[in-house]
Amino acid sequence: MKIWVVNDDGIDYEGIKVLVRHAKKYGDVTVIAPAGQCSGMSQHISMDLTEPGKEHERMRKTDFAVEGVTAYAIDGTPTDCVILATVLLDEKPDIVFSGINHGENAGIDVLYSGTVGACMEALVQGYPAIAFSLKWEATGYELVDETIDGIIEKLLTMKLPGNQIWNVNFPAHKPDTYKGILWDRVPSQRRYRKTAAETNDVDKADRVALDEGYISVGILTNMALVP
Repeated sequence: MKIWVVNDDGIDYEGIKVLVRHAKKYGDVTVIAPAGQCSGMSQHISMDLTEPGKEHERMRKTDFAVEGVTAYAIDGTPTDCVILATVLLDEKPDIVFSGINHGENAGIDVLYSGTVGACMEALVQGYPAIAFSLKWEATGYELVDETIDGIIEKLLTMKLPGNQIWNVNFPAHKPDTYKGILWDRVPSQRRYRKTAAETNDVDKADRVALDEGYISVGILTNMALVP
């Protein structure tokens, strides 16, 4: 399969390198990422993005830390990356991976996230997408490396409507301390359960799952698109 990988932390950030190393196991990978830091951009678009004759000036082929992939650095936002690649590249993706973001994209943060914004633009362009993020307090990618392949394999078999993306968040735990994967989390600002007796079936908050040491997987819907 053809996979585009984008992020909002910039093409040189470690998280996108980790994601690309794993994405390569599932297909032909093209990296299309901002040249610099673009966190908090949501679905921001540069207004002069497709000015006639200027598109190629924003998108330049570049070396990438992972061998065997084609990479482009974009002078623009995560959303710009998806739009420019759609305009300028002949081969379109089967799916778009975004991340791995430095900091969880859970609760209200999904509204501001450039990682999620790139996925939402992928939906606009007609591509399925998965957003990947790692909790702020994490000090490495050990848990990601151990678990992400199984998550990708499962999500690739679970087709969503054309107005929805998968949102995957990893906690700050190591492989020997995390508690498992919860597959039906929803964005919520709640961080704690009301009582110790409450179960995951009662409280599906993504932030609660992360704080308790679970990998949180959920669905985000773009209400502006018709499935």
